[in-house]
Amino acid sequence: MAELDHCSVELPVPDKCCVGPCDPPWRSDRECLYWYETKFLRIPLRLQDQPNVPRLEAFAAVLPYIEFRIIYQHRLCLLGKQHGPLLYTVTLLPGEKLTLYHSDRYRRTTTDENRFSIQTTFMQFASAIHQARVTNTTNTLIDHLANVKVNASISVGGGLAGLLGAPSGGASTQVATTDQTQVQTSFASDQFNQSVTQASMLTHAERSEVVSTYEDKQTTDITSRVIENKNECRSVTYFVRKVVELYAVSTVVFEISFRIVAPNVPSDWHSLNDIGWLPPAVQAAVKDAIKLLPKVGEVVDQERPISIPTDGVVYDPELAHCASCEPEREAATMLALEKQRAESMKACLEVQILELELERRRKLLDSGELTPFVPAPAAAPGP
Repeated sequence: MAELDHCSVELPVPDKCCVGPCDPPWRSDRECLYWYETKFLRIPLRLQDQPNVPRLEAFAAVLPYIEFRIIYQHRLCLLGKQHGPLLYTVTLLPGEKLTLYHSDRYRRTTTDENRFSIQTTFMQFASAIHQARVTNTTNTLIDHLANVKVNASISVGGGLAGLLGAPSGGASTQVATTDQTQVQTSFASDQFNQSVTQASMLTHAERSEVVSTYEDKQTTDITSRVIENKNECRSVTYFVRKVVELYAVSTVVFEISFRIVAPNVPSDWHSLNDIGWLPPAVQAAVKDAIKLLPKVGEVVDQERPISIPTDGVVYDPELAHCASCEPEREAATMLALEKQRAESMKACLEVQILELELERRRKLLDSGELTPFVPAPAAAPGP
């Protein structure tokens, strides 16, 4: 083991987590947003139709039924980022300078105290739209979106109701059905996918941005950016784009429970395996009904991802393929570059000479030569 330098000071290395608790490890970028949706399926319990079944007082109601509660977990998992719609394109000639002004629709139509992040806006849209879809109250949602003001449940820029289409049907306060096809995982996933797709469209419309060379005189606070092409012989084209995040949409059956709705029967929810307390006839009816339900853990993945816009834009510059200078000027530019390259090479060689001289002096010291250093003689010029 090499001896430590007596002039150095070694600082003690503290143990891990001795100062404070260790931070949890970073998770991968595949993060997901979760929504939970509950649907109720009611199936009549017709015990009187079965022969040789005693009429139990607890299950002798006129219309007893089995009610299943299916909880779905809808997931939006981040896939990554990519370029969004093209907002503006401009080409700058050599030496040209230009000022571009950014006008944000959300900033112009929403007051400061009612502004939210894009994620908050999207989740509010998704929750409101899906609630209106499953409860068949789209007309109430359109009334919210048509209002220019912002209410407590959803952020609105004004004039977005046209993206939803005309309302249909009446209003209902409870999401319950007697049709087993409406509780299938594919049906619930398609419904949610339509809702988040519309929420994505509304978010894109609300967060739309205009980039132009004209300053908006009606807006006091406006974002501007100056771009300049400092190339001498080539033009530069700027492509101004939105950046969007892509999310994969999927639905999984999270939990299924049931209860018997009949007089003198407790209304507690039970798991599908907890049927031993029921009479044999009711157990058989529950088992037959379970065959119509989706399986816990069943997953449906949507084919197409949805996009959510991000704040701001990105500038993608592209250098012109052909030079715009005449041949003589382009040749002069190449000569100037060659001259700078030669000067750079000369400086590099001088550094290498100094490194060689330093190495030579070190070797003299290693051999015990302690006389004053004399620079190496320069080579004599040739004849």
